[in-house]
Amino acid sequence: MTTRLLTGATGFVGGAVVLELLDKTDDAVLALVRGKDDAEATQRLHDTLSAMADGYGRSDLHPEILRRTLAVHGDMTVDGCGVDTTALPPVDEVWHCAASLRYEEEYRTEIEAQNVQGTANVLALAKSLGAGTFNYVSTAYVAGSRTDLIAEGPVTDQSVANNCYEQTKMRAEALVEEAAADDLRIRIMRPTVVIGHSVTRHGLNWSGLYGFARQVLVFKKTASRRLGTFLSHARVRLLADPDTVINLVPVDIVARNAVAISLSDSPETYFHLGNSAGPTVRAVVTQIFELIGLREPLWVDDRDGFTAIDEALDGGMNFYRSYLRYNKRFDLTNTAAVCGDDASFAPTGEEVMAEYLLYYLRTLRGFQENTGNERVVHRVAA
Repeated sequence: MTTRLLTGATGFVGGAVVLELLDKTDDAVLALVRGKDDAEATQRLHDTLSAMADGYGRSDLHPEILRRTLAVHGDMTVDGCGVDTTALPPVDEVWHCAASLRYEEEYRTEIEAQNVQGTANVLALAKSLGAGTFNYVSTAYVAGSRTDLIAEGPVTDQSVANNCYEQTKMRAEALVEEAAADDLRIRIMRPTVVIGHSVTRHGLNWSGLYGFARQVLVFKKTASRRLGTFLSHARVRLLADPDTVINLVPVDIVARNAVAISLSDSPETYFHLGNSAGPTVRAVVTQIFELIGLREPLWVDDRDGFTAIDEALDGGMNFYRSYLRYNKRFDLTNTAAVCGDDASFAPTGEEVMAEYLLYYLRTLRGFQENTGNERVVHRVAA
C-alpha cells in the first residue's frame, strides 16, 4: 500500500486528483489542509470532496472519501508546514498541488510566499517524512512568452515570464529540480488552461477562461450604465491575435492523466497536461461576447485608435493578454507515451464550449442569458 500526502486537496485540480486516486487505487490519502485542528481540517476536506464528487457525477465515491481520506491541519507558508511529523506515518509520495493563482505585481509578496517558499516548505516536509516521490503540479505557462512548439523540458530562461505568477512557478520548478539531487524522484506536471468537468461541466476555481468571461461581463455592465444598448450593435477593439489557439483542458482529464503518470514507471520528468486540440481565440472570444450580448470585437495588434470604451475593456485584460496573443503548441510526447495518444483529447466545439461557459455565467449576478429574442446577432466574416 502506498501512502500519499497532498497539498491543495480542497482546490480545483488537487481535489480532482484525490478523487482520481480514490477511484484508481485502494490506498488512503492524507491531505494538508488549513484548520484549527485535524478534526476541523478533515471536515473541510470531506465537505469539499463530497461536493466535488456530486458535481462530477461521482457520488459513488462518498463512502471512499469518508473511509480513505484524512486531513492534517497545517499551512505550507510556515516553516515545517506547521505539521508535527512525529504524529504522521512515513509517506511514500507527496503531491504538491496548492498554489496562489494571483498574478498582480502588488501581491508579489503573497504570491512568492505561497508558490516559492511554500514549495520549499513542502519539499522539506516530504524529505522529513521519508517520501521517495514528489509530484509537482506546475503550469504549462512557465513557457512565458515563448511561441510555437513548447517541449516537455526544463525552463531555461525565466526572463520570458509574463507576470509574477508565471515567474514564481518557474522558481518553484527550479526548487523541485534541485531536490532531485537528494534521491527524490520528481515529476513536474504542467496543466494548460483548466476548465470544468468534461461531462458535467462542473467547476470549482473560476479563473482562467471563466475569469476572462467575468471581466467581459463586468465591462458590459459598466459600459451599459452609460451607453445603454450601444454595445449590442457597436464593436469594441480587442488587442489580440484571433488565430492563436487556446489550450483548454477539462479538470477530470488533467487528474486522470496526472494519476496515470504517477502510477507508471515512466523515466521522464516533465509532462504537459493539456488538450491535443483547442479552439482559436476568435472562436472562444466571439462566443463569450455573443453569450454576454456583444458583437465580435475588432481584432487589433496595437492600441492606435482606441476609444475610451476600448480602453475600459483593455484595462481588464492584463493577465489574459499572453493567452490571447502568443500562439503555443504544447508537446504531449511524454504524456502520450504513458496515457495514450487519445487520452489528451477533449472536444471544444461551439456547442460544447457554450455548455462550459453557460454553466459558469448562470452563477453570476447580472448575467441575462440570450434566448434569441433580446437582440440580433451580427455575424462577422472571419
